[in-house]
Amino acid sequence: MLVLRSVRWFVLSAIVLMLLGVPATAQKPVSPTGKVSVCKEIDDDWKCVGESAEWAANTNFNVLFVNSVPVGVDFIGIVIHKVGADGKDIDFINEYQQNIGEENRKYATVGDNFRLPSGTYSIYIITWGNRETMIHNGNFKEYLAKTILKVK
Repeated sequence: MLVLRSVRWFVLSAIVLMLLGVPATAQKPVSPTGKVSVCKEIDDDWKCVGESAEWAANTNFNVLFVNSVPVGVDFIGIVIHKVGADGKDIDFINEYQQNIGEENRKYATVGDNFRLPSGTYSIYIITWGNRETMIHNGNFKEYLAKTILKVK
């Protein structure tokens, strides 16, 4: 019975906060403070090996994110959108949640988990709380870092 009351109280509280316009998880506005690079690999000194803004189609790559200050959140997202002829994001490709830790400024993928077909892509590093959960429009206004990758 106590659990049921707690659940009801939690749901009611969430509804009231939502109606008042209070976000469930307060996120600070984020402006670009870092750099995201596409690399063949990342060495032990956080250096991007084989960095390029152009990549061969369907060839594996890794992502290196280096921020100028601690990110201030536990989770970041790597979000990829295809870019249209007008330079705007048109198609959502995928997103990856990564645990970075509030006090850290660097994150690197390992294991060549990324590959893309031919096209132009936006690769964003965002705070996970700022991700688009229902509709993926891209063209983020707030992000920690962004790069454009041309895949041929």
